[in-house]
Amino acid sequence: MYFDGAAHRDGAGAGVIFYTPESDILPHSFTLTCRCSNNVVEYQALILGLKTAVDMKQLHLRVYGDSKLVVNQFLGIYDVKKLELIPYYKYARQLMGYLDNLTIEHIPRNFNQQADSLARLASMITQPSHRNQISICQSWVIPPMFDEEDDAVLPLECQISSLRIAIQEGFSEEDNVRLRLEELETLDEKRLEAQQRIECYQARLSKAFNKHVRPRSFQIGELVLAVRRPIILTHGGQKKFTPKWDGPYVVREVYTNGSYKLVAEDGLRVGPINGKYLKRYYA
Repeated sequence: MYFDGAAHRDGAGAGVIFYTPESDILPHSFTLTCRCSNNVVEYQALILGLKTAVDMKQLHLRVYGDSKLVVNQFLGIYDVKKLELIPYYKYARQLMGYLDNLTIEHIPRNFNQQADSLARLASMITQPSHRNQISICQSWVIPPMFDEEDDAVLPLECQISSLRIAIQEGFSEEDNVRLRLEELETLDEKRLEAQQRIECYQARLSKAFNKHVRPRSFQIGELVLAVRRPIILTHGGQKKFTPKWDGPYVVREVYTNGSYKLVAEDGLRVGPINGKYLKRYYA
């Protein structure tokens, strides 16, 4: 697994790439929903990759990253001194405990270019000029809070209180069950609202795209011109003002997928050819 993070003034992103023993490549990009430092974004990328590996039940994992700080902290060479990094470090350690035979190694940045490119690409989605060009998962890792005995307390337990947190705050078991049921009821509403927003967004995208689409359709017997093939355009005898359209041709057959079979005046048959490479010929 190769991981990398990218953070700048306009956004942050994480890139993770898995290489399987069967030589398959599994790239993952994440747009981080909060601004953060370079060290935090590297931890975000590492944790997102580890969580993906745990979900895939990939127990044997070799991890490579170009962040010397993050890698050396897990190798024990550097101490974790910054308070903001301690929860991420402990959470990553907890995830590593679910994986057998895990190793982590530092590599130069030029050996990690693919993960770096994914991270930079994901970080650009927050910029308006790229918002409609890229489709990447949005995520943000919230590390668990650890008490003095390193007993992990998930943030979700603070929002939907578990029995352990309920006992600490003095709730009865009945009150705890009631509060959790209320949260679960509102969860269905939030999922429905999110689904409706996605459907509305997709409908707006389709409408905006179809507004600029001009379908071309031709009937049998009509005269059309066809775009010249690239092999003809790159011919040694090609001149600057040589036409880029061949023809005219007569439409001989029409297919349901928008393709057409043509015939030239000398009987030469062409196609099937997609309709986007044709245009009407006016004699």
